[in-house]
Amino acid sequence: MRVPRYHRIAEALRERIRDGELTAGERLPNQRQLAHQFGVTLMTLRQALEVLEREKLIDRRHGLGTFVAAPSIDYDILALRRFAGDLTALGEQVTTRVLGNLFGVADRRVAAALGLGSRARIVAVERLRLVDGHPMSLQRSFLPPAVGEDVLKSDLTTTPLRQVLELKLGLPITRARETVAAVRLGPREARELGCAAGVPAFESERVSYSGARAVVFDRVFIPGDRFRITRELTYEQQA
Repeated sequence: MRVPRYHRIAEALRERIRDGELTAGERLPNQRQLAHQFGVTLMTLRQALEVLEREKLIDRRHGLGTFVAAPSIDYDILALRRFAGDLTALGEQVTTRVLGNLFGVADRRVAAALGLGSRARIVAVERLRLVDGHPMSLQRSFLPPAVGEDVLKSDLTTTPLRQVLELKLGLPITRARETVAAVRLGPREARELGCAAGVPAFESERVSYSGARAVVFDRVFIPGDRFRITRELTYEQQA
């Protein structure tokens, strides 16, 4: 059976992406250049790009061009798991870059979540998660000073915060409460994540508990094209 020309073009581009010849965030040549490279019409080339777009391998942005899509997180919102752990289990190379630590005053949401008074002091740790060197998420973790000062003694580029809390400080995380909202990235968040300011993103706010004690408030920003929410659903049988 003869394979349509546009399928062969899609496979050629797919292999370039998988082999790393085309990397996440890289802009492809314009459609006329690609059509010339493959010796096809613009219509055939566009059919190939539509295949790759459905597979979420490329991202076509109006007025800007076509880009290799960043990897995305397939996140089960009902499970208490770590993004980095899920991606590592899938064979992705996940690294952490610590952007900075701050001793400051908790805002209202952080203070309320951690059971602190107004104007309470807080330790904030900001980290960037990268998958194969490409920014995936920006995470700010807020901790009470008694916990945060000990956390800062560890290297969070190699040891996940949850492991520090559980293994070094004796604070196992037993439950968490999380809220995920759709937002638009501010200029600073966008810059760290390699996006344009104002692009749609997910903002996750999670309060993690050790027993009855709230020990960390996490605020995570993930660009919308790098995140999916999944749920396993079952229907009750009618009597």
